[in-house]
Amino acid sequence: MRILNRIRQYRIYRRLVISYLLTIVLSITVVSAILYTLFSAKAVTEIDNSSKQMLSQVSYTANVVYKQIQDVMNQLLVDDDINAFLYARDDNKITDYKAYLIISKVQSIYPFISNISLYNFSNGQYIDAIGLPRDEKVADPAKKQFINFYPRTARKDENNQYQLLTFRIVPEWQTSTNIPKSALVIDLKLSYIQNTIRGINESIKNGDTFVMDDTGKMLSNSDSQNFMKDFSNKDYISRILRSSQNQGSFTQMINDQKNLITYVKSSTLNWYFVTVRPYNQLLTNVYALRNWTFLVALLLVLLGTAISFFLSGNMYNPIRVLVDRVMERQKKEPGKEALLNKDEYALLSNVFISTIEFAENLESTLKRSKQALKSSLIISILKGIDRATMTNIELEWGDQLKGPFFKVIIFKVDELRAFRGTYSPFDRELIRYAVGNIAQELLEKDYRSDFAVTEDEIVVIVQFDQKDNNDTLYLTLSEIQDTVQSYYTITVTASIGDWSSSLDRLKNSYRSAQEYMLHRLFYGHNSIVDGERKAKDRDASLRYPSSKEQKLIDAVKLCNEQHIQREIQDWIHFLSNCTYTQAIQFTSFLFLAVIREFEHITEWLEVEPDNLYSYFHQISHVETLTETQLQLTDLCSRIVAVIEENKQNVSMQKNTRLIEEVK
Repeated sequence: MRILNRIRQYRIYRRLVISYLLTIVLSITVVSAILYTLFSAKAVTEIDNSSKQMLSQVSYTANVVYKQIQDVMNQLLVDDDINAFLYARDDNKITDYKAYLIISKVQSIYPFISNISLYNFSNGQYIDAIGLPRDEKVADPAKKQFINFYPRTARKDENNQYQLLTFRIVPEWQTSTNIPKSALVIDLKLSYIQNTIRGINESIKNGDTFVMDDTGKMLSNSDSQNFMKDFSNKDYISRILRSSQNQGSFTQMINDQKNLITYVKSSTLNWYFVTVRPYNQLLTNVYALRNWTFLVALLLVLLGTAISFFLSGNMYNPIRVLVDRVMERQKKEPGKEALLNKDEYALLSNVFISTIEFAENLESTLKRSKQALKSSLIISILKGIDRATMTNIELEWGDQLKGPFFKVIIFKVDELRAFRGTYSPFDRELIRYAVGNIAQELLEKDYRSDFAVTEDEIVVIVQFDQKDNNDTLYLTLSEIQDTVQSYYTITVTASIGDWSSSLDRLKNSYRSAQEYMLHRLFYGHNSIVDGERKAKDRDASLRYPSSKEQKLIDAVKLCNEQHIQREIQDWIHFLSNCTYTQAIQFTSFLFLAVIREFEHITEWLEVEPDNLYSYFHQISHVETLTETQLQLTDLCSRIVAVIEENKQNVSMQKNTRLIEEVK
């Protein structure tokens, strides 16, 4: 009753109760509806994706088996005893026996191989590992291919029937008769794939998973009686065969029941792995979820109603206390007036707005500090501004930036990528400001200066009374570098811009300093660069040294580490006499030439070519010639390691083959 009276009498309380109640009810309703809708929409998709994933695993298994079949084929076709049997003109029992030992040994190693057989159509000889009869299809000239496969059944005796996937390998065909001269046949156990299919069927209630070829002929099914049967006349099978996609799903009525059909195609074998699942059984959990969602939503609405009353009461009490205090400050008696006619929020809002405005004004005043204004001013001047704005700046700050001569000095942190990886953005900004403060403090001993900080630079404007190129400035910059290194264990490179005689020309000094900073490439980290050093010993007429490139490539091919190091040092020495643009361009050309020359080695060890091209992309981050030398050395060493490893693998294969021949 008390709650109802408060709702009827107090405007703010009434708004709070209604607001909380509507918010909670609408939130619960909307969230429940959205969650149920999303889950319902995604449930079938997730089940479909799960089926595709399981089928992809089976497809992957089949591809792996096919790859191993190819490995076995290659292993047998290079064996001398096998070739002696395949190309023998006359029957030789010793040759037959040696070949039999080889295929029996290989057949026993691989669990998925049921049988291996050899056919010599020149002398009519046939041997196999387990004693199966000849397969007449082996001599079939219809598919004149090096390798093809087909399903078949074979009987060893009345009690032993084999369901096989037969791979026929024909090294050479007879021109006159169009029949093979010889053939290698590898029979794959169909049960090897059936076991995987059976495992999937056990995990799917009332579902069916099977494998078929690209003609609709059944290769593997939970029912072995369906082996080699043609199901291409079924609607959903023909739809799968007509599809150009490697995987997909659709719904179709089968025996008056809606089913979800999911399929994945093996690009290697041209097999289709198909799962058929009743659609209504997929949504059983969704229907249960719907009922539980409605029940939980109803309970949450009831709970939310109670919470809305509780929160409204707790929220309104502090508001009334605040109103009382505000009224006291205004020298009014709070209990004398009916609150029905008073908007408490309006009263408190006015007070809060006044307080916030005062705080914002205070914060704005604090932000307008001298250093912040100077930093903004310096950045504006260096980037270039219009003449009217420059005139206003000279009027306001002319007494502090009166020169009459200026130079812009840029400090850049060396090894920028490592610096960014070591420190957070906030710490990096603090360090840059600290470097600026150190620079200003040490320069103030002899010069007037101001600094500003950008994302990658610490910019210092130094004022001079006259153009004087004495060593004082350079000694001070060296002291700054030493101080920064001792405090923060980082190094900075300094770049000195050209002379400027007015504020509006400072941008030219700044741009020249940025240009000179690029020559850190030649002078290294913790260096000082100016216009004189930039122009020193730079020959812009140099051309790309193709002979040096070829010498380095030849050294890598020979895997001669000393020769490689000598050629790299010779290259770096050549770059030290180039201009910056030439050095970057020539280095890019060299990296690209080396990578293109040795890109084929990635195929030996199945290495991604991107691993080599990553070196090319790292050139843009190189800061010095020393780093360039390290990158080039690392690239060459990696290529040499791959070449050496390939040589070792080839040697091991030769040794293994020699041992087998001796046996």
